[in-house]
Amino acid sequence: MRIISRHLVHHSPTTVFKNPTSILSPRRLYKTTSNQTPTTTTLKMGSTSINLPTIRLDTTLTDLYKLADPSTAHLRLGLVLCGVNSAIALTPSFPRNKKYLYQDSPFNNIPLSELKAVADAASNPHKGTSDFQRTIALKYLSLLPQRDAFIAGGPQTPTIFFNVQPGSAEQEAHDAHEAEQTLAVLSPEQRPRLVFCSGPAEIPVKELGIERLAVKIMLDDLEKEGYPLVVGQETQWFLNSKAGLAESGLPTPRAEVVDVEGYVPPVTPEKCCEVCKEEDLSVKGGMKYIPAGCTGKRGRWVDEQMKKIVGNVEAKQAPFVFKTQQTFGGAGTWVVSDEAKKRDLVKELTDDETGVLRKLLSQVTAKNTQMKPGSVVLSEMVRDPLGDYGVTFLVGEGGEAHFLAASEQIINEDNAWIGSTINYARQERLKEKFEAIMRQTAEWVGKHGYIGPVGIDILETKHIPRGEQLQRNGVSSADGQKTAHYIVDLNVRTSGSLALPLLKGHFTSRGMTCASSFSTTITRSRKEFMETWREEFESGRMLIMAWYEDNTSDGVKEVKSIGDVVVGGKDEKDLQDLMNRVRESTEEVTF
Repeated sequence: MRIISRHLVHHSPTTVFKNPTSILSPRRLYKTTSNQTPTTTTLKMGSTSINLPTIRLDTTLTDLYKLADPSTAHLRLGLVLCGVNSAIALTPSFPRNKKYLYQDSPFNNIPLSELKAVADAASNPHKGTSDFQRTIALKYLSLLPQRDAFIAGGPQTPTIFFNVQPGSAEQEAHDAHEAEQTLAVLSPEQRPRLVFCSGPAEIPVKELGIERLAVKIMLDDLEKEGYPLVVGQETQWFLNSKAGLAESGLPTPRAEVVDVEGYVPPVTPEKCCEVCKEEDLSVKGGMKYIPAGCTGKRGRWVDEQMKKIVGNVEAKQAPFVFKTQQTFGGAGTWVVSDEAKKRDLVKELTDDETGVLRKLLSQVTAKNTQMKPGSVVLSEMVRDPLGDYGVTFLVGEGGEAHFLAASEQIINEDNAWIGSTINYARQERLKEKFEAIMRQTAEWVGKHGYIGPVGIDILETKHIPRGEQLQRNGVSSADGQKTAHYIVDLNVRTSGSLALPLLKGHFTSRGMTCASSFSTTITRSRKEFMETWREEFESGRMLIMAWYEDNTSDGVKEVKSIGDVVVGGKDEKDLQDLMNRVRESTEEVTF
């Protein structure tokens, strides 16, 4: 345990690759009122159409990378913006990560019985993937990359997508259709070139002339194929790790990092013990567990490391926060407010069927042990926070910081949190407020060789523990009172809120000073959703940043959609009113 006291050639918009040598012709699914700089886009949806304002971003992700490193601005950039899973393969061509481990919700929550079902996926109608895998694949391989592709840049920037059902011509065409419809509203010069591949090992880098590849989430196959990455895989994984942040010297809550010693002994189940022989949990495409009750070298190692971690948890006085190394999608963090919550955490960590520690420790191998993926962090809670902010900025070569935006949370009449918003009128004041902590963070990630977008989650509090170095905490406030700023999370990658500052001109030119984004899951089509909110869409007050309409069939055809939507308001009350109306009209909304 370590104690941290302070802690090229113009191409058509879409190219579809089943593999590097098989190219399908793109389908144009939109039309514009002009071939130059259209002011409206007519989106065709069956027999009806909606006239949408053409979106022109203030800048793009491609432009930001050029700004970050002018010396390489002439090189052709490609973008890989998908998610990844370490519990199961997303498709037969998109394997799970075994080296670069991420503890997202599926990793943490998937029970052993569900994992075993992956082995029977070949009998599933989705050709080699289970319904569970497909649900994750839709989000990670289409929704996430669409959201970031929306701000990627023009047709000179290949943006890589992976098919949710490789080998199915109908499904591959649908993947392209969904992404193209989303991006059709962008001004043509800012509409990226979409490239669809079956898996990460089949990105046609040479064929596309890609000289640098920027990646959102580290994928094992990217390293295996030796692609020309903007930032090294291990470097970017480390910069996003919770232990890395705790030990960075940045202003964070005090934390204890509990490391594991060594890695799982390289013994096959057959040679381990009788329990492993009988309960070999190795399933194709899924995680390999070391079963509870294993008496061999593997089981003894896992039990020893679990005992060490649990011992530290039990010795830690509540309240505190428990984190695994790589959280993604809001998972991997447990807030322990009292002793009862601590007992619940211990049970959750050690459960034989769903326990996070057994899953995580079973994945620590000789190939990734140097990154310490099994380490956990026990962090103090920030007392009496006054504000909760998300600061987004660009890190340039040498660690320079370029402020992009700061978002704030929205509180309703009942003092309940309902979402985060950006107020464009307050950005200069917030930039000044967080200037110091932003520059500190940029210097730290920059010295490790990172360039690109970064997001930090900051809690502000008046409670400053005795002995704290106030200056290190970027102490400042608009009213002149002393407050401390603590970084509670660091995302060294593109984030969901990155689009909000790039849409400033779109909203402010229409008299809207605030904007927010949300994710939705509904049993309606894109067309039906847009027709419900036609006035908001045609006025530019609402826009779709990502959408996937999936047709499921269990005897009855049903449409289920997942989407990311951005809304604007003339002020915070106006924005909140619209957000409330949207929430009331949909099955599930996460702001």
